[in-house]
Amino acid sequence: METINDLLTALDNQVPNSSIVKRLEGLKKLQEKLAEVTAENNDNPSDESKEKLNEVREFVSDTYEDLRDDLAEIVDQKREEDFRKQQMVAKNKEVARQKEVAKQKDIDLKENELIEQKALLEKNALELKDKEEIKKEPEIGWGSLLLGGVVLVLSAGAINYFNKK
Repeated sequence: METINDLLTALDNQVPNSSIVKRLEGLKKLQEKLAEVTAENNDNPSDESKEKLNEVREFVSDTYEDLRDDLAEIVDQKREEDFRKQQMVAKNKEVARQKEVAKQKDIDLKENELIEQKALLEKNALELKDKEEIKKEPEIGWGSLLLGGVVLVLSAGAINYFNKK
């Protein structure tokens, strides 16, 4: 079992309850009283001094155990609170991580949608270009117009020549 000093160390030497602080001071005074009674018994051993020494030892022992139990309870509460805080911090980190993962998935999904839309637009543009090329009629060039004009003039001249004969 932990001693009072170990329990105080676990509490960082800060006792949250003022009554326990008073009891700690009282325990120090009782230990001083025990030292006095022990010295008195060693100097002048008698049945009465032995009885008084035993009473003081028993009272100090009871006070020590009660104080140790109360401090142990406070330490347990502090450890539970620290554990809950650690769990809360871990939970908050996990929630933040999940949000970040969800955000990244959303971004990736949007990027994929944009890529798909771009690919679809490019495909449609290619299809339209192919259809336009198919629909295009051959263009009449200058040579064709000149040849057609020459043929027209010659045929008009031929018609005129044959009408006169």
